[in-house]
Amino acid sequence: MEINKGDVTFTESRRVLFMGAGLGLVLVVLAIAAFSSGKATGVTGLGVVFLIGAAWLFASAWSNRNAGDRPLMVLKEDGIWFFNADRMLPYTSIEGIEIETYCTHKDIQFNSTFHITPEKIETVPTFQYGRSDSFLNKPGATKGRAFRKHIVVFRYGRLRDADGKLVDMDDLAEELNYRINRAYEAEAAILVPTSAANDPLSPVQ
Repeated sequence: MEINKGDVTFTESRRVLFMGAGLGLVLVVLAIAAFSSGKATGVTGLGVVFLIGAAWLFASAWSNRNAGDRPLMVLKEDGIWFFNADRMLPYTSIEGIEIETYCTHKDIQFNSTFHITPEKIETVPTFQYGRSDSFLNKPGATKGRAFRKHIVVFRYGRLRDADGKLVDMDDLAEELNYRINRAYEAEAAILVPTSAANDPLSPVQ
């Protein structure tokens, strides 16, 4: 893979919209079938469950109707910009990443998890992302809570690059790891001469 030197911008595909609407229609058909045979088989309650599931899927689809209209994430020189954050997440605050840890290809959303160095937790930005956003499968990043407070989870339907092509998750992991390692190397290059200059035995003046 050719590593990018400048900013890399990602938008979202319309995966949640199409899958939500499609699966919702399937559940409506199943609900109609359940109600039609309910008196004979006693599955009317199942039809209600199908309708509730369909309502949730349609609501998720509607909430994601504008998917792809704005950048979701931008890999910048010094950190990651998320559209729902008040500032960048520095690369040097990330000690590890996991791509698509919690979801599979059959699910509506994917996740990328960024593990934060405990000593740098104060560098994590504030995210505008509530429980209702998560419930409706809206994209966005959020900081973990309780025992998961040292992670940032970024949820999305599927990512597209600036050319509109779907992003390969292995390529995304490679790009992120390259930028994170480069940021740590740059930070070390700044810190090492400074500490050496304070050492009276060091040749650095």
